[in-house]
Amino acid sequence: MYTIPPLLIGAIAGFGAHYGLFIHGEWHIQAPSILVFHFVGFGSLALTTRTSWQIISSYLVSLFSSIFIYRIFFHRLRHFPGPFWARTSKIWHVWKARTSKNHFLLDKVHIEYGDVVRTGPSEVTVFHPDVFIAIDGPSSKCSKAEWYDLLHPSTGLVTTREKHLHKDRRRRWNRGFTPKALVQYKNKVHTPISQLDNCIQSDIATGQVSEVSDLVFWLTFDRMGEFVLGRSFNMLTNKSWHNIILLLQKAMGILGPLSPTPWVVQIAFKLMPRVGILNDWFTMVGWCEEQMPDDSSSESPILAHYLKHDSHEALTGDSISAIIAGSEPTASALVGLFYELAKNPDQADKIRDEVTQQGVDMQDGNSLLRSCPHLEAAIFESLRLYPSIPSAGNRKTAPTEGTTIGGTYIPPETTIVAPRFVISRREDCFGNANQFIPERWTTRPEMVRNKAAFAPFGTGGKSCIGRALAMNDMMLVAAHVVSRYRMRFPPGEIGDSVFDDWSDNFTSTLGRLRLVFEVRD
Repeated sequence: MYTIPPLLIGAIAGFGAHYGLFIHGEWHIQAPSILVFHFVGFGSLALTTRTSWQIISSYLVSLFSSIFIYRIFFHRLRHFPGPFWARTSKIWHVWKARTSKNHFLLDKVHIEYGDVVRTGPSEVTVFHPDVFIAIDGPSSKCSKAEWYDLLHPSTGLVTTREKHLHKDRRRRWNRGFTPKALVQYKNKVHTPISQLDNCIQSDIATGQVSEVSDLVFWLTFDRMGEFVLGRSFNMLTNKSWHNIILLLQKAMGILGPLSPTPWVVQIAFKLMPRVGILNDWFTMVGWCEEQMPDDSSSESPILAHYLKHDSHEALTGDSISAIIAGSEPTASALVGLFYELAKNPDQADKIRDEVTQQGVDMQDGNSLLRSCPHLEAAIFESLRLYPSIPSAGNRKTAPTEGTTIGGTYIPPETTIVAPRFVISRREDCFGNANQFIPERWTTRPEMVRNKAAFAPFGTGGKSCIGRALAMNDMMLVAAHVVSRYRMRFPPGEIGDSVFDDWSDNFTSTLGRLRLVFEVRD
């Protein structure tokens, strides 16, 4: 009786798994189950079949050979330029971005390969300034990519992928961002600003160098704690990091190197022991789960109040999103701003003259916006040079329809990466693109050669819902600090670590900024 050779059985199974299953649709959510299934299957074969090693090895060789050959020679993106190993697997990207500096990596990729680069088996990175309106504009058919299933099964405004669900979710959030609701939120920023002032005064009195990175992050997290949960983390008052915020920042470290591979994140979250950084992540998530339901019954106009009728999963996702998205981007922009003003004291003097002119109400963000165009321009420059999301925010073209960006057609079911760090520093979009020149937004408009390259708060229905609040806070904090103090680097320092140690963990985390403050005359 004829017996099919074990090697052939394995080869057929491997080829069939690829072309029958894995080549179709998304599998990142099922990655933990797939891995467990294979281990159980291989174990069962080893216990019941003497030729199991032949079947298993043949299966694996066939499966990965089929994947390799398809992605190199037959994939719809095979004609796009890019690093060779990026075509075969995103593991290449994880290795290259292991130090959480993906924005710097993509800058090198752009220089070597051009404006549209294949950076993954089904992914292209588009460095053309038209990409933002193409993927998020009103006529876009793109949706959020697989990365946004990070919190699965929890969800939230930021992580909701389905357009109709995102639209409904944003409508709920909008209730907390009406002009009437924002009035009370905006006024509450004066307390943390006063606490920031006390910290700076204390450093001046004792002759200490101010750890500006800490001070700014304490302010923004205290602010968001009050805004989202109805209570501050009191870090400025205690002059120390709150334990849960330290855990949150450590946990965000997992998003830097693993962001290119959502399936690895799912395996880590579902199957790996909760130790180290994973323990930090789940401790932080558990804390957020405990906070929102309790505070959502509050009658005070905090954000949780407006979301109190949402599901438990949605509240958990929203609490994480609101605290992180509302704190880290604002903090990074302020760190970048103070770094540039310390390098360019003439710009700081110009802002000081502007905000102290007669008739400017320094307690009112709207008054500053109306009367201080140079301050606003300086903040825009900081947002351009130090974008809050340097390389993340991936989108995916529709299953049946591609899109054209800058004259290049992107096929259906393709993940599109739009790296703000690289695009906002393009010389063909901004004159002297790597220089801090606020005047480009006021008296020297010729230095903005393509406004499409500047999208710090996003575009369209997926833009940052807290833009007005963020600008209000940045204007007030910057106006207060610059009007009262001169700032300079400590002896022997030039602040280069701000840029050199910049981490890309989905959101920006700039390197440490240390400054010496002096009271203005």
